[in-house]
Amino acid sequence: MNVRQSREERAAALTAILRKVQVAEYWQPHEPSGYIDTAVRRWTTSDRRIKAGKRTPENRVRDLLRGLREAQGDDLVYEEPGWLEHLADRFGAALLAADASPDS
Repeated sequence: MNVRQSREERAAALTAILRKVQVAEYWQPHEPSGYIDTAVRRWTTSDRRIKAGKRTPENRVRDLLRGLREAQGDDLVYEEPGWLEHLADRFGAALLAADASPDS
C-alpha cells in the first residue's frame, strides 16, 4: 500500500479486502460484516497497543481477536465456540497478505 495514502483511503482499501474474504467463504450461521469496521480500526491502530519489540504477525492477530471480543461484548455467549478465533485468523491472514502495516 502507498505510504502517502490517507487514513480514510487505507481504511476503505482494508475494508474491501475483508469484504472479499467474507464473500469468498461460507460464513453461516454467522455474518461477519458487522465486524469488518472493528477489524480495520483495530488493525490500523495496533501499534498503539503492541510494544515495538513485540509487533509480530501472531501478536497482531491476537490483538485483532481481543478487539473483536470487546466489540462482541455480552453477546459472545451466543456465538459458536471458536467462531471469533476463526474470524480473527481469516481476517488477520488477509490483512497480513495485503502487507497492511498499522498506522503510527
